[in-house]
Amino acid sequence: ILAHRGNPSTGAEFTIDENSIDALKSAQERNFAGIEFDVHITADDQLVIHHDNKIAPGLSCQGSTFEEIRAHRLPHGSQIPTLREWLEQAKKTPHIYQLLEIKSHPAEREALLITKCLEVIRELDMVDQMYMLSFKSETLDEVLRQQPDMKTILNSSSLHHSLTPAEVKEKGYTAASYNINVILQYPEWIQEFKDYGIETFFWMVNSSYLYDLAGELGFTWATTDFRDVIKK
Repeated sequence: ILAHRGNPSTGAEFTIDENSIDALKSAQERNFAGIEFDVHITADDQLVIHHDNKIAPGLSCQGSTFEEIRAHRLPHGSQIPTLREWLEQAKKTPHIYQLLEIKSHPAEREALLITKCLEVIRELDMVDQMYMLSFKSETLDEVLRQQPDMKTILNSSSLHHSLTPAEVKEKGYTAASYNINVILQYPEWIQEFKDYGIETFFWMVNSSYLYDLAGELGFTWATTDFRDVIKK
């Protein structure tokens, strides 16, 4: 089971800021198999963890400075963490995979983001603990150009822009993380991915019904916001 943006929930409600160190610690305590989080590069080239580019009116991950971002408090009181802070905490549980989503940026900024993420990952000797994921195949191609042994995941929520299992295999990606609407349209892809040795992620799995369905369909991973709801 993969913790989506850490484990920010208790029961069916969010009680911890997502993508915060507290959410990471909560997921570690619950011993998830993996923890997903999102990374942006700030206007002054710092790496911060937050899902949306927009943080608050007049404040954004990509358009504001790190000092401006750090002055902001999330709804439950947390600061927005840096990638280094996140990975230093994640390194304490080396058996739990960390799945770093590269958020969309202009091309030059995105290449710099990848470079700086890999610098921190290498410095902390965490390549084996990491996956890097994106909704764009060209982003993952750049990851593999810079770090050929990095585990990579292609995300997709579009019926019309999802690579087939053969195309994912040709690209050399480790896994595919396709939204429920995509995979239910092409259920035969799950076995094809398996045949190619490609891992599969099912999202979002926020009910026991969908968790059981993920197992029946043969997915490798189930991505959830609410582990207590799926009761596994």
